[in-house]
Amino acid sequence: MGIRYTGPYAQQVDDHEGQAARKLADGTVSAEWTEETTSLHGFVAACSCGWRAEDEHPATEVGREAAEAQWNTEHLSPLIEAARAAWDTWPEELVGLARYVRDRMHAQDAAEALRILDQMVADVDYRRRTVTQLAAQQEPLA
Repeated sequence: MGIRYTGPYAQQVDDHEGQAARKLADGTVSAEWTEETTSLHGFVAACSCGWRAEDEHPATEVGREAAEAQWNTEHLSPLIEAARAAWDTWPEELVGLARYVRDRMHAQDAAEALRILDQMVADVDYRRRTVTQLAAQQEPLA
């Protein structure tokens, strides 16, 4: 079982589960525990999306923790930062979708307008949940 991010941007980084993959003496890297992985040579930071670090960490508990920390720092953190940065363009994207809905209504394409409105509502709901989680993480003012 790997590490799953469950913070405010979890929906945007959903397909990324990190782990300290096992590197065997023959160079094989595996995320699974098998009889072969009992002859562990070291740990490598890896992700379910296919990303893998080049660094190898010792075959110790400290090495396992270092590989997991490397996944967090080098792979997960940039994904979270990209999710944060997506707020910068969101207003313009939302306006663009609203204009598209308007145009679809003028073209009497209500089905397409409704489809886009449903997407917009889902996006606003997701962003509301994100803001709610971020607000809960903030320290109350004294």
